[in-house]
Amino acid sequence: MKRRSALAWLATLGITQILIIQARADILPWSDAGVSRPKYEHILKWESGLEKKFSSLVRIVEYGKTPKGLPLRLILVKKPNMPGPHPTLIMSGSTHGNEYLHIEDRLPEEILKKAQDPGVFARFLDEGGAFVFVPILNPDGFVAGTRENSHYEDLNRDWTVRPAEYVGFREPETKQLADALERLKDEASLSYKVSVDYHCCAGALLYPWSFKNPPALPAEVLEQFKTLGALAMSHLGVDIGRTGDLLGYAPTGTTKDYYYDHYGTLSLTYEGKYRVEPSQLEKHVAWWSDMVSFLQGESKPSMIAKQRTAPKVLERRSAD
Repeated sequence: MKRRSALAWLATLGITQILIIQARADILPWSDAGVSRPKYEHILKWESGLEKKFSSLVRIVEYGKTPKGLPLRLILVKKPNMPGPHPTLIMSGSTHGNEYLHIEDRLPEEILKKAQDPGVFARFLDEGGAFVFVPILNPDGFVAGTRENSHYEDLNRDWTVRPAEYVGFREPETKQLADALERLKDEASLSYKVSVDYHCCAGALLYPWSFKNPPALPAEVLEQFKTLGALAMSHLGVDIGRTGDLLGYAPTGTTKDYYYDHYGTLSLTYEGKYRVEPSQLEKHVAWWSDMVSFLQGESKPSMIAKQRTAPKVLERRSAD
């Protein structure tokens, strides 16, 4: 009897091990943010599912291929047949392939769900607003778990920034995305107002400029950045400032510098906190709701003044 019990226990253990292995086969090793990564094919399947589920709002745009042949995709969210121009918010993630937060691949669906009911997002879309989501900007790096793409290049150093006299777009991922955004701006009459590029892991919100010896931002623009930062601080407890001031170095060719330089976008880098962000999805949604309200002129100075003091930047940091 004891022998049979032992054999049964071993059989159960074996089945459990198989199930664990099968479960692990559906995910990739952890990112630098301490988060398990889904396979890229699952990301693509999820994106296609959004297009089916929210067919009246969502269009998947495949805008190119990575050096390894993986599809590059963005999600365009807007109501059809609305007169432009359309004020647009851009979100991107995994520009550094090892900095996946498990926010950038859930935020679009949460916003779409909330847009089905009366509220800020529904009103924004009803009035002609739009979103562009790029959940995985660097698929080759995301799959490999590397900061760089498969050419060993840092994509957040590959955007053209005229004030820095810096010419980027040497890599297909950045060049093809920039071209796609330019086409959409014209074809869909998009006006890029706010952008957020998700990174890890400094616990900070960064605005332009990133490079050394930058020109001063106009006072009214700086105030707008600080307002968006105060909104983020109220929900997510992050500091707001320039890369050099908060992280202590000056990268050239960043996403946010390009968007601000090229489009006048209020462009931000969100540096998430290590192992914290997956539990903060609703807080990110609330921050995006506040940013939409800000674009619609509904954010009140009194609300900004009530925000609590930001905590210090976390010690675990990575290059913006």
